[in-house]
Amino acid sequence: MAQQNFKLKQFNYRGQSSAPQLRLIPLGGIGDVTKNMYVYEFGQDIIVVDCGIGFPDEGMPGIDLVIPDASYLFERKKQVRGIVITHAHDDHIGGLPFIWPSLEVPIYAQRLAAAFIKNKFTEHHLPEFQIHTVDIKTKLDLGPFRVSFYQVSHSVPDSTGLIIETPAGHIIHQSDFKLDWTPLNGQITEIGKIALAAEKGIKLMLIDSLGVEKPGYSLTERAIQPTFEAIERKTRGKMLITTTSSNISRIQQAINVAALSGRKVALIGRSMDSNFQVARDLGYLQVSPGAIIAPDEVKQFQPHKLLLLVAGSQGQPGSALSRVANNDHKQVSLKLGDAVVFSADPIPGSETAQYSLIDQLTKMGVDVYYTALTDALHVSGHETAEEIKVMLGVVRPEFLMPIGATRRHMKAFADLAVEMGWQRDRVMLPDDGQVVNITPQNVALNGKIDVKNIYVDGLGVGDVGTVVLRDRKVMAEEGVVLVVVPADMHTSQLAGEIDVVSRGFIFERENEGLLAAAKQVVSKVLESHQGAELDWRFIRRHIEEDLQRFFYEKTQRRPMIITQVVEV
Repeated sequence: MAQQNFKLKQFNYRGQSSAPQLRLIPLGGIGDVTKNMYVYEFGQDIIVVDCGIGFPDEGMPGIDLVIPDASYLFERKKQVRGIVITHAHDDHIGGLPFIWPSLEVPIYAQRLAAAFIKNKFTEHHLPEFQIHTVDIKTKLDLGPFRVSFYQVSHSVPDSTGLIIETPAGHIIHQSDFKLDWTPLNGQITEIGKIALAAEKGIKLMLIDSLGVEKPGYSLTERAIQPTFEAIERKTRGKMLITTTSSNISRIQQAINVAALSGRKVALIGRSMDSNFQVARDLGYLQVSPGAIIAPDEVKQFQPHKLLLLVAGSQGQPGSALSRVANNDHKQVSLKLGDAVVFSADPIPGSETAQYSLIDQLTKMGVDVYYTALTDALHVSGHETAEEIKVMLGVVRPEFLMPIGATRRHMKAFADLAVEMGWQRDRVMLPDDGQVVNITPQNVALNGKIDVKNIYVDGLGVGDVGTVVLRDRKVMAEEGVVLVVVPADMHTSQLAGEIDVVSRGFIFERENEGLLAAAKQVVSKVLESHQGAELDWRFIRRHIEEDLQRFFYEKTQRRPMIITQVVEV
C-alpha cells in the first residue's frame, strides 16, 4: 500500500481544543480479560483494534456469549477505515461474526487469525472478501493512521503487537504476549523491532497486564510435553486432553505424545476440529498420515490406544467435555482407568465452572489432572511482572494503559509502573467506554460513551437485556409460581376454580396447605374488585404483588409469579 505523509492539522473537533487530538475508546477488555475491542478516532477517521467475545458467568443463565457494545461504531460506520487484529484467540476475534455485518469494513489479520476468521464467517454465512491477510512486514495506511506489526510470543502462532502512528503521537498497542526465547513455533518476541519503534518516541503504550501478579519469568511452552508423556505412561485407558482449541502449540505437543506412545488421536468438539483443520492446512501442525481418526471411530479402538483432544477446558455448559462428563456424548464415555488432563487454567470468571467440571469427572472415578495438583500442565501465554518491566524498559512511553485484565491487575500494574519511575497520573485506568484523549502534549481521560454488555442467546444478538437476565436468575434461584384464573369472556367475571402451580419453588405434595392459602390470597384480590367489569391487566399486577408478599412471609423466598387469565 502507498505510504502517506501525515501533516498536523489544526481543527476543532466536537468542542475540544484545536490541537491534533486522538480519541481512544475501549469498548471491551478494560477490567475484564475478554471481549477486547478498542476504537481509535482521529477527526473523521476511525480504526478498530480487535473484536472479541466474553463468556457468561453464573449471573447470566441461558446466555451463550457476551460481545462488546459497538453501537458507537454503527452510528459512524462510514468513518471506520478497518479492523486490525492482533492475534487469533476468540477474546480478540470471536465478536466479528456478530458485529462486522453492521459495519462491512476491511479486516486485517495475520495468516492464522485470518484463516480462523474466514472459518467463522463461513459458519455464519458471511462473505469473506473483506478479510485481508497481512504479514509481519505489512504497513497499513488507513486515513491518518499508519499501522505496522511486530511479532510476539504467545499461546497461538502469528501473535503481534501494533505500532500505530498518528498526527497526535505514536501508540504501541501490545495485546497478549510473553517473553519465551525457545517457543515451540519459533516465534520470538521482536524486542529489537520494538526498540527501534521506541526511538521515535511513544506517546502511549497499551499493554496486556493479566500476568502482572506473577513474579519472575514465564516457563517455556516446551515444558508441557514431558508432563503429558509422564501422565500417558500412567494411564491404562483413554487419555483425554482439554485445552483452548486455538492453542496450536499445545495441540502439537499432545499429537507428539500420541505418536510416541502409539495412540490414535480423535478431535472431540466442533471448535477443536475446526481449528485443527485450519492450522494443519496452513502448516502450523505436523501430523503423520493415519494419526487422526474420526470421532465415530473411537469405539473401534482399545482405550489404551486412544488420545482424545476435547474442547471445553473452561467448563462451558454444552461443550464436548461437559457432555462427556455428564454421559451425554455419542462417541465418548469414561470409565475407570481413563484420564482427563486440563491443560488450561480457568480465565477469571470461569473458575467455578471449571472446578465444577473437575468435581464431576472426579466423581466418575477417572483420573483428573489439573494445575493445582500437577506442575507444568499449563504454561501461561501471558507475561509476568518481570516481562512487563522488560517491555516498559525498552519502550519507555510517556503514558501507560493496562489492558486485557481485571481491575486488580490494572491496579497492580499501576503500582509496578510507579515503582519503575512513572508518575501515577501517567498511568491511564479508564472504564469501558471512557474516552482517552491524546494530544502531542498530553494524555488524559475526558468523557464517556454509554456501553453495555450485548448478550448472544442462540440466534438472538442483543435481544436479551438485564431485565430478562434478572427474570431468568429469579426463576433459576427461586422458582416459578403460575396462577391460572378462569374468566367469563362476556362478563369479565371469575368463571371457575383458581389454580396455583409451583415449579422449582416448593414441592406441591408436601405444601398443599401453602398453595391452598395462596389461592385464598388470589380470591381476596378478586373479591376486592367485585361489582364492575375487571381490568385484568391491573388485577394481574395486584395478584402478583400480593402473592410475592405472602410467599416471602411464609418461605423467605421470592419466586417469579406469572398470572394467566384464561377466557372461557
